Amino acid sequence: MRRGKPIRAAAWGAAAALFVAAGCAGLGGRSREPGRNEVDPRVMAVVTARTSEPCRAALTTALAAGEQVTGTCAVMQTRAAQEALAATRQRSFGIVDRATVRLASMTLVLSQAHLCRRWPLRTPGQGSLDVGGARLAGCNVRRYVGPVAVAVAAADGSVVQVMTVRSDEDGQAEVSFAEVDALLRARGRGGLGSFAELQVGREAWAARVELPALRTQLAEWHAAWVGLGRGSPGLFAALHPEDEAASGMRTRALEASLKRQAEDAAAVERGELSARRFLERHVWSPYRSLVEQKDGRSSP
Repeated sequence: MRRGKPIRAAAWGAAAALFVAAGCAGLGGRSREPGRNEVDPRVMAVVTARTSEPCRAALTTALAAGEQVTGTCAVMQTRAAQEALAATRQRSFGIVDRATVRLASMTLVLSQAHLCRRWPLRTPGQGSLDVGGARLAGCNVRRYVGPVAVAVAAADGSVVQVMTVRSDEDGQAEVSFAEVDALLRARGRGGLGSFAELQVGREAWAARVELPALRTQLAEWHAAWVGLGRGSPGLFAALHPEDEAASGMRTRALEASLKRQAEDAAAVERGELSARRFLERHVWSPYRSLVEQKDGRSSP
């Protein structure tokens, strides 16, 4: 495997001892998830130790963020990126080709960079490593096929592992919000509404989703679907009880229920629907006593 320019023996020994003690994760292979491309601060301290002072601060900041630098410090960063890769066991880096959030789920298309010549860095401002950044580091890129961890983080920073999904041969993985919510509730954790962030991928390499913002966006989408007649006002009120539109949705749900009850009561009168079926369908109804007379029952 090509690893680029080796670092001096002293620096290599310090970095190796550092990571054995820390138990650093990041082995490559298709059975293990790729990692993020931010450089660990402890490795960064080793690889920037020989950098000249004018560039040391800039390289420290950029490597910590996993980002490229420009200008006169770029050459020094190339060397530092080679040394960072040689000083760690991480050989696979995650790439998010596409992420799509829908009403019920999030779908991602994932790749991985491997066999890199140096540590891959992304363009400043980008949320994740892309194919261009990986190619620039001399990496091979392929679709990622394998496990993808899904976790949630609370406001205090504590992380709860929820489940693992698997990306297919096309690198596509889907995370169902309802499934995550149900698993959390089954464990007594209160559902997605109790957490601040959804994390996809080991150490959130694939996505970090701010849940309050997501809930607001999903509520807006759901309300739009209800407005188009393609969604249930009652379901909206149940899923988004704190949303400002919930009260109006509950009113719409009640109106829709009363309209259906009136239609069903008329169907009973015409003999098109049995009284028993009406009573099974509508546990509470202002038409119930009238229908019970046809069924030979009386209200308690």
